[in-house]
Amino acid sequence: MAAGIGLNLANPQILRFFIDTAQTDGLVSELVWAGTLFLGVGFARQIVQLLSSYLGQDVGWRATNRMRNSLAHHCLNLDMGFHHLRTPGEMIERVDGDTTALSNFFSQFVLQIIGSIVFLIGVLVLVFMEDWRVGTALSLFSLVAFGVLNLTRSIAVPIYTAERESYARLYGFIEERLIGLEDIRTNGASQYATNGFHDTNNVVFARVKRSEVMSELLQAITGILFVLGYALAMSMGIWLYQDGPFTIGSVYLIFHYTSMLREPLFQLSRQINELQRATAGLQRIEELHRVETTIADGTDPLSEQHPLSVHFGGVTFAYNPGEPVLENVTFDIEPGKVLGLLGRTGSGKTTTTRLLFRFYDIQSGTIRLGDQSISDIQLSDLRKHVGLVTQDVQLFNATVRENLTLFNPDIPEDKIAATLDDLGLGPWYENLPNGLDTEIASGSSGLSAGEAQLLAFARVFLKDPGLVILDEPSSRLDPATERKINHAVEHLLENRTGIIIAHRLDTVETVDDIMILDGGTILEHGRRSDLVANENSQFSRLLKTGLEELIA
Repeated sequence: MAAGIGLNLANPQILRFFIDTAQTDGLVSELVWAGTLFLGVGFARQIVQLLSSYLGQDVGWRATNRMRNSLAHHCLNLDMGFHHLRTPGEMIERVDGDTTALSNFFSQFVLQIIGSIVFLIGVLVLVFMEDWRVGTALSLFSLVAFGVLNLTRSIAVPIYTAERESYARLYGFIEERLIGLEDIRTNGASQYATNGFHDTNNVVFARVKRSEVMSELLQAITGILFVLGYALAMSMGIWLYQDGPFTIGSVYLIFHYTSMLREPLFQLSRQINELQRATAGLQRIEELHRVETTIADGTDPLSEQHPLSVHFGGVTFAYNPGEPVLENVTFDIEPGKVLGLLGRTGSGKTTTTRLLFRFYDIQSGTIRLGDQSISDIQLSDLRKHVGLVTQDVQLFNATVRENLTLFNPDIPEDKIAATLDDLGLGPWYENLPNGLDTEIASGSSGLSAGEAQLLAFARVFLKDPGLVILDEPSSRLDPATERKINHAVEHLLENRTGIIIAHRLDTVETVDDIMILDGGTILEHGRRSDLVANENSQFSRLLKTGLEELIA
């Protein structure tokens, strides 16, 4: 910074010498040396500018990357309720957008704020050395110009903020429509989505237009302001030239230094407003950091791991106060037994299983794994020893290895290959062009539903949990694939406790116990064999009538 400022201030002095030497018919050799020095200083300025920009960006990004990582980690550990209230687009803007604004500010702060102040003082000092009257006039002009620039930029900040918010809404709109693209097309809603995009985009257009007009207006005000400054410098230079103390070179020097005031004044004004934006971003980051999870981490490791017993004792839970999803639910699953969980949509099946991961805390009652309350178990240990396979498998844009191990590099390749072979994925694995390092597109793209589901089973095998939850693992599959899935289910449930959320009666043919939920309460619970033998049981009537829609 110091080198750059020194070189910038030196160049007009070289030009003043060149002009005065040429006017007085000085030696050509002196002109050549002055010209060579001018070119050398210009070249050095470019090198210094590159280094300053690199170092400034390096400092800014190193600092804010740590902040971005910290904020992302914090958000990932917040309650599921927190994330249900916010779209992915909003979270991206909060985690990345605000920290990027801070990065842009910090990376330029030293160069633009401190550098501009030092440069401005340097210019005024050199002008004062030429003549105190010109120095006083340009100092007063600098104060007025800074005040005007800062005032106009302060007026513009809300317009720039509104523009940024409109872009956030536009990106959120696009993201939601792309995720729901299949439903939009199948329901003939393409025109509706397009109209919504045009409406949202028109808001962006209006705000961007206001922002651009304001930007042009600020440039016009700045231009007019410095035209007046140039007129002041020129008039004073001519006056002092006619009075005798100034040469033509000195007049040029004053004019050049006046033009050089524009950049530091402009940067100081801009950075003050950038400081306001950065402060707003910092406040939003701070606000997000102040959001605390209501799920307090346990302190104890999970003592029993294979297989795990499950106990629900008088559990009541509601997502919203006064609207219970589960009410006084009590049941037990013995170690190594499998429970078939039936019920209509909205009866509380999925909620029951998600509570075992402590995604939410219950309002009353107790949930135990083994002889421990899940509130006492460390969350990392709890989620390590409870596995889940859903119908909609989430695969990442990463390698097969990374998708199976969930980015854990400690799992050996031979163990992964043996697991795939056990699940009937050996031929599929052998045909991969790069083996376990083959890239998979996100969202299961390029894989059949059965292959994606079997990969999810492989994940759970590698995790080796003591409790496995399966959410209708064989739905929407062809018979051949369903047989593979059923084989995988049997293999997975060996020496493990299991819960199968079923939407079809044939899914629970091999379970030990059956529980039917209705409206958040237990309608029926018992041994499957006992319920089948009891003609008056709800499960027995369902088997006889085959009315699977009653549990769908």
